[in-house]
Amino acid sequence: MDPSVLVPAAIGISVHPIWPVALSIITFSIHLLLMNAVFGGAAIVFIHSLSGGTLISKNISRKLPTLLALAINAGVPPLLFLQAVYGQFSYVSSILMAVFWLAVIFVLISGYYGMYIHNYRYEKLGASGRKFLMLAVLAGISYIGFMLSNKMTLMLRPEIWAEYFNDPHGFVLNLSDPVLYPRFMHFAISALAVGGLFVALVGKRMNEQSFVDTGMKWFSRSTLVNILMGFWFLMALPKNVMLIFMGQDMLATILLCAGLAATFAMLHAGFTKNVCIATAATLFIVPVMAIMRHLVRMKYLEPYFTLDTAPVSGDWDPFILFVVSLIAGGFCVVYMLKLMLRAERS
Repeated sequence: MDPSVLVPAAIGISVHPIWPVALSIITFSIHLLLMNAVFGGAAIVFIHSLSGGTLISKNISRKLPTLLALAINAGVPPLLFLQAVYGQFSYVSSILMAVFWLAVIFVLISGYYGMYIHNYRYEKLGASGRKFLMLAVLAGISYIGFMLSNKMTLMLRPEIWAEYFNDPHGFVLNLSDPVLYPRFMHFAISALAVGGLFVALVGKRMNEQSFVDTGMKWFSRSTLVNILMGFWFLMALPKNVMLIFMGQDMLATILLCAGLAATFAMLHAGFTKNVCIATAATLFIVPVMAIMRHLVRMKYLEPYFTLDTAPVSGDWDPFILFVVSLIAGGFCVVYMLKLMLRAERS
């Protein structure tokens, strides 16, 4: 069967695709930083819970519910922009794996409650209770990440959408894709690095050197491992996609080189415990990786759809309304965070 016959007609958008794509990359970068801090922070809290709990696990667990709330809200815009531009692919992948995708909502709510219980009943839970609760939260976040990786890779492979005719009940996953596993591991290990950086930043603000030492240890070691995961991810890509990073596409090649340079800067900062440089390098590399992710998506879908062929209505009103709402909402979030930090200090 020709896979192109399975692809629905392109969904029309109001403005040129470059605008929602740019906003998608920006908002996804923010979401990724926050979500990585949640997953990595939860992993560090769990490891410290194995020994009964420490000052680090108690302090970081207090911040995880707020971080998760911010990460969830920051994750909505990039998903909506993805559906606006690539809806004919994104919606199909959601339908194919509908049961697993809908379960994400319940797992996310359960994990959110778990973080609150871990925080507010920290002493009552005891060492064993904290350990098993945080393990359950980590398992839930891992499930969400793995299902998200399934959805984002499944939408890129119309050639396997015919599986729907064998299983029309929403149980189709992209488990046969060799890219799925290194992609998921690359994101998961980078989350450990960002989680470590978050612990170090908390320690720097509190003037607690033990936090900085622990956080930068996680940051540097996870980054070192993630270099191997990154190369595995790159080698697992289809040859025509991988070659865009090998000189076939100048932008993609430059971004890969910039990412490698930033990675080595992160390693140096991690091993020398320079929190400021580590933060700057991380803030640089995340949007670089987000753009590379978009270029990979474009190359995958090139036989079926390009941004130049997307139907555009030219109606700017919805886009302008969103940008105004985004800016206003951003100011509100910053103001609320200031109030929260002021309350913590008092």
